[in-house]
Formats: sequence, structure tokens, C-alpha cells
Amino acid sequence: MTSLPGLWLVVDCRSAFPLALAITSCSALAFGRVSVGYRASHIRVRGKKAPVSFWYPATPGRVSKELPYRHFISVAKIVEVLQGTELPGIGWEFRLRAGKPIYPEAQPIPVERQETELQERRLAEGLPRESCAIIFAHGYLGSRFDMLHLCEELAQCGFVVAAPDFAESLSGKVPLREVTRQDIMEELLTRLQKEFAVKHFGIVGHSAGGGTASLFPGPFQCGRVAIAGLAPQTVPTDPLLVVASEGDGVVALPRITAALPKNIELQEGGPAIAILLRENGTRPPCHISFLSEESNKAMISLLTPLLPVARALKVPVLDFDVYLELQDSSRVAKVLLPKIEDFLCFHASKAK
Repeated sequence: MTSLPGLWLVVDCRSAFPLALAITSCSALAFGRVSVGYRASHIRVRGKKAPVSFWYPATPGRVSKELPYRHFISVAKIVEVLQGTELPGIGWEFRLRAGKPIYPEAQPIPVERQETELQERRLAEGLPRESCAIIFAHGYLGSRFDMLHLCEELAQCGFVVAAPDFAESLSGKVPLREVTRQDIMEELLTRLQKEFAVKHFGIVGHSAGGGTASLFPGPFQCGRVAIAGLAPQTVPTDPLLVVASEGDGVVALPRITAALPKNIELQEGGPAIAILLRENGTRPPCHISFLSEESNKAMISLLTPLLPVARALKVPVLDFDVYLELQDSSRVAKVLLPKIEDFLCFHASKAK
């Protein structure tokens, strides 16, 4: 099995989730994959617009001839978040490539007609087909496209996936401090229930989004996944998967382990199922190694020339300099994405 050095995956013992078994379950069951629809939209909160992207099981239509994702990086927003100085709206738009065929504005497949991996697993458990959604929460100076590769995979598996931009997004589209994460999350949950008839939810977060994923009120019966970030002493009643790396220079591994609930044991096997994957001769992932290769490429093309200036001004670069050496997003994704998908699919297939 492909592995990565210094990468922890921890499952809350209350979830009773056999990780080692579930990792192989999807390939063994050989479920079909469905087409992925995509919508770029927004939600209105406190009179402000917050961009949100939706991925979902869809009826195949016209495949976009263009790169489907419009990703704006605001240099002004980066300076505002890190230094507290407001600048004019300086930034650049990038078009990001999808990892699989994407059908913009395609019609969602009604859940009662879905023969997705998720719904077939629910039927195998004696449960009806019901719409399940996963929310992706980005971190500080992240964006809704940070883990677009995971969003695509989960939609192909059968989930509706929603990724909003929060006020801390580097897109600069949401006014800082005027609209909170809680405001956006609450409105998004309502939107998913109305538009996609969602019955059960899960949440995945990276960095500060890991705190959102572990703390935001549930229930998230499909599971909570905290990547490179975890709220201290979080004790959710929902299944919890924690991912961290020894190579993370922003949220160090000891900080994650200190924040874990006290009943989780960091050891191979055992009731908590903590796995430390090692590989000789390869450096462990850094803080942004978990993000999609496409979003990291955009950051490289824009921010690399600014790196010497940031160093001279002692502006935090959030492991960006380390990633320039590693550029390991694809390698990390091959190991990590199947585990996250299996974790969420396992619990969503049992949600009542």
C-alpha cells in the first residue's frame, strides 16, 4: 500500500470504524461511478454575497470546453489578513483544471434514481436512498477550491458537496469580519436542505477549517474530518477522523495530539485506530501538501516572485516555501483521498 512518512490518521473510538478494513471496501465492492455536475453560485448572508461551489451526482450533459473553475487570488486580501493593512483590490484570476469530466449546470439525478456507491451501500444496510451532503471548510487564506479534487471524488461517490468562501478566503470576495463562519455555515445548511433535499451531513476542514469541522454544531452523522487543524479538546458525538503530518510547519503534530480527546490513544491499532504511515527517504507532507495540485499551482505561479519580499518583511508564508520544494499534492492525494472517502461513505451509509 502506498504510504507517506510522518502522517497520522486518527479515528475517534466512539465511531467504531475499522479503518484498515474500510480502506479496501470500496474497491472490493466495485461500485459504479456517476457523472459530476458543478454549479458556481453564492449565498446571501447579512446583505453580503459569499461564493459557494456545488458538486453533485448529475445527468451527463455538455462537458465544459473551458477549465471549469474560476479561482481569484487577491494579494490585497492576503496582506489584509496577515498584516491588518487594507489595500486596493489587487489580484489575478486563474482557471483551474478539473480532475475528471465536469458538467456545468447539469441537472442533479433525483436521489430515488441514484445508483451511486453511497446509495447502494445504504440499500445494503437496509436503509432508503437519502441525499447526503459534505461541506468543505477552508482555512485562513484558503479558498473553496483548496480541495477540489476531494470534492469531485465525493460527488462521484454520490454525495452533494458544498464549498463556501469564508471571510478569511484569499479570494477577497467576502468582507473580513462582517460575515462570520457561523453565519455562512448556517445559511449553507439551509440551502442544501432546500435545494438538494439533504437529510444527512458531513464536514471536512483544512487548517482553521479543521477547527470548524470539529467544533461546528451538528449532527454530522456522515462524519467530521479535520485535516492539519483541530479545535482543542474537541469532544463531538459524531465520528471524527483527524489527519496531521510531522512535516507540518504551521500546525505542528504535537499541537494536534494535545488537542485530541483524552480517550484517544496514539498507537498502532487499538480502539482509536491511529496509524502512522512511514516511508524511508521521503519527506512528510507540509501544511499545504493536502490541498489540490491545481490550487497549489495557482499559488506557485502568483506568489513565488513575492516570496523574497515576504521573507524580508517577516510575513508568515504558511509552509508555501516548503511546498515549493516538495510539490507533493498528487502523491498525498493518492494516499489520503481514498481514506477520507471511505470514512465518510461508511458512516453516511448507516445514517438514519
